[in-house]
Formats: sequence, structure tokens, C-alpha cells
Amino acid sequence: MNGITLLRESCKGTEDCGICIFVCPKDIFVNSEEPNDAGYVPPGIKNEEQCTACRNCMISCPDFAIVVEKAPSNPPDEKVGLDG
Repeated sequence: MNGITLLRESCKGTEDCGICIFVCPKDIFVNSEEPNDAGYVPPGIKNEEQCTACRNCMISCPDFAIVVEKAPSNPPDEKVGLDG
């Protein structure tokens, strides 16, 4: 499964920013009510399993507060060497 890490203390919150909510094609980011130490309210994450790892949120976040990690693909059953 793809993973989303939200660095809550770096986030300006959905009221002052909210770009992640706008750019996510799967509507994974939602408004929340829990403020960070700076008083901003970062988004909540719902249905993380639907994340396609497009990284729109990570690229668009001006605070670098989102990290998206793509799940590794399944390795093939047999590895083919360089000589065939």
C-alpha cells in the first residue's frame, strides 16, 4: 500500500492553505479539527488505501509537509541474470 506521511507541525493548515485537499484526485485529505502546536489545523487523512501515489499533494505543498511513498511492486518469481 502507498503511504502518506503528514508532517503536522510543518503544515499551515486547511484554513490558510488547503492545497492538498484541492489537488488530490482521490479526496484523501479532509478538514480536521485538531490543531498543531502552532495553532494551525492540518488536514486529516481518510481512505489512505485509495492513494495512487501521484504525489500531487507532495509536489504542491508549499511547506513540504507531505511525504508520499509508493509501495514497492511485487518482484518477479525468478530473476533473470545478465547472461540470459
